Amino acid sequence: MQRKDTPYSKIEYRTRVAHAPEWNAGAPSINGASIYGATPSREFLYLVPTLGERPMRFSAHGLPMGLSIDADRGIIAGKVTQKGRYPVILTAENRLGKATHTLEIVISERSLALTPPLGWNSWNCFRSDISQAQISEVADAMVSSGLAAHGYGFVNIDSGWQSRRRGGQFNAIEPADTFPDMQEFCRHIHSLGLKAGIYSSPYVHPWGTTGLGSTDGLPDTSFPGSFTTYGKYIGLTRHEPEDAMQWANWGFDYLKYDWVVTDMDNAAEMRKALDAVDRDMVFSLVIQVALTDAPCASKLANLFRANSDTAPIWDSIRKNGFRNNEWNPFIAPGHWLDLDMTATTPRDGNSLTHDELLAHISCWMMRPSPIMLDCDPRHLDPYLADLLCNDEIIAVNQDALGKPAASILSNDAWDIQIKPLADGGCALAFFNLGNKPAIAPEQDLSYWLGGQFQVRDLWAHEDLGDLEDGYVVGVAPHSAKVYRLMPKN
Repeated sequence: MQRKDTPYSKIEYRTRVAHAPEWNAGAPSINGASIYGATPSREFLYLVPTLGERPMRFSAHGLPMGLSIDADRGIIAGKVTQKGRYPVILTAENRLGKATHTLEIVISERSLALTPPLGWNSWNCFRSDISQAQISEVADAMVSSGLAAHGYGFVNIDSGWQSRRRGGQFNAIEPADTFPDMQEFCRHIHSLGLKAGIYSSPYVHPWGTTGLGSTDGLPDTSFPGSFTTYGKYIGLTRHEPEDAMQWANWGFDYLKYDWVVTDMDNAAEMRKALDAVDRDMVFSLVIQVALTDAPCASKLANLFRANSDTAPIWDSIRKNGFRNNEWNPFIAPGHWLDLDMTATTPRDGNSLTHDELLAHISCWMMRPSPIMLDCDPRHLDPYLADLLCNDEIIAVNQDALGKPAASILSNDAWDIQIKPLADGGCALAFFNLGNKPAIAPEQDLSYWLGGQFQVRDLWAHEDLGDLEDGYVVGVAPHSAKVYRLMPKN
């Protein structure tokens, strides 16, 4: 964003991206949201996302009874029986300095995902070729790469873990031989301060596997959509309670539930099963939730997806990321429109350019969508790391107000979005959807901010000063610029 009188020859079209700092160097810096929720009397787990040289000492003042913090690792765990809102002062200290951060812990019913979940999903990276050993390595790499220190806290397995057998204590889906000990798998992920996610479907055989889903038997003709289109069907015999009990017993914290047409009857069956177990599990509905079902979906689930899979192709980013403002009334803390996992992994000869990756991540962060990474954190590309580990961009996604971005201009050439923030400011994003460098049409921001405001370039980590008499924004093709605007007192 530059002054309106900037000569055209001086307009900057490229977005400057600040380099991500070394996550385990320097003085402490605590990242992450300012609010986090859990259900009374259920297991609580939270890793304080912190940059800085190790060793480091952590403390937490004001923790509710039942919780404690590991002073060496910064992991808060335990159970809280008393409902309430607890302001907690987190402190991290090393030989180079000290940092504090206020985290409001909310203990109540239906208080999960008060900000969009951040983490990783196995599908784009590995498809169905997954194993316990492999995903355990990924969990380790979430820490060693620094992603966990920036708040990416979930490690989710997609389809491919299932066998063709039911059994065990709950007559639930048994894991394939490649996952010999699911309880140990979850225990290892939890030992890192991270959470574990699993995948299922009401289909007899879910996408990407010959293993079992959460129904079986003859087709239930009440749900014919997938059978006629995809040759898949929902069975008459239901197993949601058995499966939910098994996942809770293993220690999973997140369920991605995947089928087409994504009807609310099957969603309600799984919701009831999850409510009956003694464990918090974020509930994600996938894939094509209808807008007419949005009022119901937002009550049943924490996350709901309305689009098809996002591919590493610009047209797919445009289709899935934009033109969805009609969902805004249903987006709020605990209930998020999911734009799908990221599409940063090349596939079938397709990949996004650096500018397209930047626009993709900017859009998902602004929406705000849950961010489930699809890259392999064991081999993290440096430019992608700079995008994913920008704490100022992540802060827009994790803002406690939980307001969705609204498009104040949307056409074939541009999508310009504004997102209110909890501190009274706004995030403002310019997306050039066209094929040439261009200057964005100037927007009247007085409704949101009044006539005078301070501007910060969030990708570059640069204060741009005060802008009072208009502005000009140049953006490269298939790219974006994101600013934080704060009204002047």
